Parts: sequence; structure tokens; C-alpha cells
Amino acid sequence: MKKLIGIALISLLVSCGVNQNTNVIDRYIVETEVHLQEGKTDEVLALFKATNPELVRDESDWIRASFSAVEGEDIVIVRAEWKRKESYLKFSGSKRFKETMGQFGKYFAGKPKVTITKILFEM
Repeated sequence: MKKLIGIALISLLVSCGVNQNTNVIDRYIVETEVHLQEGKTDEVLALFKATNPELVRDESDWIRASFSAVEGEDIVIVRAEWKRKESYLKFSGSKRFKETMGQFGKYFAGKPKVTITKILFEM
């Protein structure tokens, strides 16, 4: 029975294309969820498009970001991918970051919830 479970596990790993290279660089997702004032999603999206490219341009550990909204609600979620958690933490403490985020605050209906997670697997 143990042999069958081992074979099944190996088959699953191979079929999912798991990278077994132990030298893979860790990556992190920084997810920010925020409730906005009613009807402000388009304005916040426009501000994000106008400010984010310049804000992260010189950040070597920044990989990509997405901006999404919960349909029918005034909630947006920004997912940013970083090579190192420490890089994001340093970046988010910078004057530039704080000044830029200050431009968004007038649209918020609540405090943003920021979650940092380590990527363990992706397909």
C-alpha cells in the first residue's frame, strides 16, 4: 500500500510539473484589499495606472502587479509579486511609497488590509 501511495505521489508531482530545483528563488505575493467610497473604483484604477509604473520602476525585486475589483462592490484588490519580502517591506517604508499612497487615501472607506504570503507552488 505504501508503495502505491509513493508511486501516486511521484506521478502527481511529475504531472503537475513541480520544479524540484532546490535553488529556486523564493517569491512573495503582497495582497492589499481595500473598501472604497461608493463609485470610486474607476478613479482609483486611473490613479494606480498613473502612479504605479513610476513607483516600482527602480525596484529590482518587484516582478508584477494586478488590480482587480469585487464585482458589484466597492472593494479593490492589488496583488503585487516580489522576489523578496524584505524588499517589499523596505519599499513600503519609503517616503516615495508613503507619499504616493497618500494620494489614494481620500478614496478609502476603510483601512487597507495587507497580507504577505510566500508562493509555495504555481502552475
